[in-house]
Amino acid sequence: MSLVLVIHQPAEPPGSTAAEACRAALREAVWEIADSHWEIGLDAVLASSDLSPGYLLSHFRRGLAQRGIAEAGLLLVVPVGPGAARAGLPAQAEAWVAETLSP
Repeated sequence: MSLVLVIHQPAEPPGSTAAEACRAALREAVWEIADSHWEIGLDAVLASSDLSPGYLLSHFRRGLAQRGIAEAGLLLVVPVGPGAARAGLPAQAEAWVAETLSP
């Protein structure tokens, strides 16, 4: 299974109701398409999927639009490979990443 890092910063002002609605809409779009996922912060999630980053980006943008979010804000989908350096993940997240990236 492939792993991608999805970074999303809504266009709306931080802390606003609109920004929170945008984050919720993206989470729903991630849940629709990812085999599994791990939220690592307010604006970042690791998602397990064999779909290409380009397709995922398109899906997330469509998902936001279908939920009434016209401007997605910053949206970045980056593949994460076995050689990715990481530190500070909780043990459970580290185990999930290692399992997801294992051949």
